[in-house]
Amino acid sequence: MIKVLTQKDLNKIEVDEGVVVVDLGETTERVLGPTRGGAKFTAKPTIRDIDYDGRRGKTKGLQVKDGEDVTLAIKTLCCSLENLQLAIPNATVTENALTPGAFGLIKDTAYLANVAVISKNLDGSFTTIKLDSPMHEGDFTYECKPKSENEHNLEFTGHYDALAETDAPIWSITNSTTNPIAIGTK
Repeated sequence: MIKVLTQKDLNKIEVDEGVVVVDLGETTERVLGPTRGGAKFTAKPTIRDIDYDGRRGKTKGLQVKDGEDVTLAIKTLCCSLENLQLAIPNATVTENALTPGAFGLIKDTAYLANVAVISKNLDGSFTTIKLDSPMHEGDFTYECKPKSENEHNLEFTGHYDALAETDAPIWSITNSTTNPIAIGTK
């Protein structure tokens, strides 16, 4: 081994699964339910290289970050109507039924306030990755198979607000010494 690890390095190892929370910090906050296979957050920047005569390749100081697409992908096992609604833009839920969404402009209500995954580190601290204005834009699947549980994919994509007055980022990573949610008290 070339480098000797420090205790600080070891303390920040994230262990096991995370808890997925819809609308963290809002009055509508809730744990999504059981998931399978963990959660995967991806931030994919769009980088534009400024081209000039004689350029040999990527050039420090001559790159522009034009945008960024962010996603949080999970597989949930919970088939509540509220969770199924998250996979179908413009869908509505009544007492006992889910009605697929209408075609046309997607309503603001189809976007959540946020979705977050909270994980625990070896030192007992918690890391929270939060994505603002997310909505699932992928396929909706529902499978009933023998000797298996239904799992449906949710790939939440964060969205910028065209009417926002700032260029605030739509995602964040925070670390805290206390659990950001008190499971079972909401």
